[in-house]
Amino acid sequence: MRRLALLVALMALPACSSVPGPRMTSSRVASSMEADRLVRQADAQLQAGNPSAAVGILENVVRRFPDAPVRGQALYELARALVLTANGGREYRQAAAHLDRLLREHPTSPHAADARALRVALSAYVARTAELDRLLERLRAIDLEFERPPRP
Repeated sequence: MRRLALLVALMALPACSSVPGPRMTSSRVASSMEADRLVRQADAQLQAGNPSAAVGILENVVRRFPDAPVRGQALYELARALVLTANGGREYRQAAAHLDRLLREHPTSPHAADARALRVALSAYVARTAELDRLLERLRAIDLEFERPPRP
C-alpha cells in the first residue's frame, strides 16, 4: 500500500513542477474553439446535402488554423466533401492531395485509416478515368477515319 501511495505521489510531481510546460495561450484556445465550431458547421452542411458549402468552410479551417487539433479531421472532411461535389477528375485529384497531406502531417489521426482507404479508391478511380479518356479519344479518332470520304 505504501508503494502505491509513493508511486501516485511520484507521478503527481511533474504536475506540481514550477517549470512552465507547454500551455495553450488564450488566443490558441480561442483559435482552436473557432476551428472546432467551423468543422461542426461544415459537418452540418454535409449532413444537409450541401457539400459545396462544406468545401468552402473546410478550406478556410485548413488555411487559417494550421495548428488546430481538428486540422486532421478538417483535411479528411475536406477530401470527402470534394468527392461529393466532384463532377470531374480535378476534384478527385484535390481530394487525394488533401488525404496525402493528412497522412503526412497527422499520421496518427483517428481519420488516417479511412484516409488511406479513400486514397486507394480515389487513385483507382482516377487511373480508370484517365484510361477511359484515352480510349474515348481513340474511338473519336477511329470515328473520324470512317467519316472521311474514301480516296480515289
